Amino acid sequence: MSCGLSLSVTAVLLYLACALIVAWSPGALAAGLGLVVHGLSLSGLTPAVGELRWSAVLIGSLAIAGYAFVAGALFTIVNRLIGGNR
Repeated sequence: MSCGLSLSVTAVLLYLACALIVAWSPGALAAGLGLVVHGLSLSGLTPAVGELRWSAVLIGSLAIAGYAFVAGALFTIVNRLIGGNR
């Protein structure tokens, strides 16, 4: 369970950092993603980002936290089954 909680907290922190970048500068999101996908121009996404709603960020944070917790808990189970605690 600690692995699930750790992954959940980490994912939410990364999600909130991303939300802050979008709130601060929506264009930075498209520019940053362009770097990640090897120079592909994603500037057309900037208008689609729209205004950031903090209620949507909260709902997204909860969804990410739940998904990451389940993923971390499942990882712990699989890791134990294949002998990861030697």
